Amino acid sequence: MKTYLPNAAEIEKKWILFDAEKEVLGKLAVKIANALRGKDQPTYTPHLDTGANVIIINAEKVQLTGRKN
Repeated sequence: MKTYLPNAAEIEKKWILFDAEKEVLGKLAVKIANALRGKDQPTYTPHLDTGANVIIINAEKVQLTGRKN
């Protein structure tokens, strides 16, 4: 069985909308980083840009925990 590697023509960039209201900052950052790298997709390949484009709304309403204020 061969390993599947997508070529540039097969990669389609999606737009993902993240709403940051009431989200914990660190957990939201991990979700966004995984979406940008493409690690949340089944076609993830470390040496290819298979990630999505990201839009973040309500970033001023993100929740900070502990003494981060």
